[in-house]
Amino acid sequence: MPNRLTKGSLRIGERADGSVISLPMMKYKGGPGPTVFIGAGIHGDELTGMASLWKLQDYLEGKQIHGEITILPRMNPDGFNFNVRGIPETGVDLNRLFPGNREGFVSERLTAKIWEVAKKHDYIVDLHTMGWGIPLVLVDPLKGEIKRRTDDIADSTGITVLDELPPEEYALENLGSSFGAVAAQKGIPSITIELGGAKAIDLDTVDAGYLAMRNFLAHIRVIDAPATKVTSCMVIRERGYRRKIIYCAKGGLVEYLVKPGNRCKKGSTIARIRGHFGEVAEEVKMPEDGFVVALNSWSTMHTGNYVATIAVRMKD
Repeated sequence: MPNRLTKGSLRIGERADGSVISLPMMKYKGGPGPTVFIGAGIHGDELTGMASLWKLQDYLEGKQIHGEITILPRMNPDGFNFNVRGIPETGVDLNRLFPGNREGFVSERLTAKIWEVAKKHDYIVDLHTMGWGIPLVLVDPLKGEIKRRTDDIADSTGITVLDELPPEEYALENLGSSFGAVAAQKGIPSITIELGGAKAIDLDTVDAGYLAMRNFLAHIRVIDAPATKVTSCMVIRERGYRRKIIYCAKGGLVEYLVKPGNRCKKGSTIARIRGHFGEVAEEVKMPEDGFVVALNSWSTMHTGNYVATIAVRMKD
């Protein structure tokens, strides 16, 4: 028997002009089985996950499912409308505000409503983008049974899996208040899928995002389908890597000497920062052996700007 699809919205409040702030929601309901929450666009300018959801929706049409799938395709409505990461004119990052506050600022009310819905599910998938890069899953620092279960579903996606930043950097970025971290604290296996793109849909990674979600749903038996190998993008098939972020010290224009997916040696130059007259102001080098997984989509650089995300071996 085909699944039943319902569509609606979750009211958050009103803007100054009286227009309603709300979150669109879709729910696929089948027979007995696991419940899954999938959210996209908590950062309003990260759009590729929404396009991956279109493909998933096309696939699910008329299919039998075991359990429920709840989708919030745009979790930051005003950020989406103005194509910015946070909420316009506030600079607030919604993905550092979980579990939210139902009586707080609108940003806190948004995250509270998202969490109110998501926490009722057995699994959580959070879709993001990270610029010019290869699709990957980020796994929060975990231990014990929740780590085993989270690693299991991360591996099932068929795309690159990286552990998160080292503890000091993780804390500095306030990632303990991110969607995935709060889910893990409550014992809910959660994965963050990062696709390509910045302020526009990256068509090259849409299919990988769709297959990652479909493989995961098949793995937990929500859908009856075989695992599909992801071939549309580079995949690091070894585990034991974590992400590391590289910043620049000088300002100027960036010249990249590598592409996402390249394996690089410690000390090799991955980018040059060039000054007004084309002179090389800085050579940005690999701090250790690893892979380049993402690069900044913007060409202008200030001191301290993000240059690249790399995958490096985890230390014992």
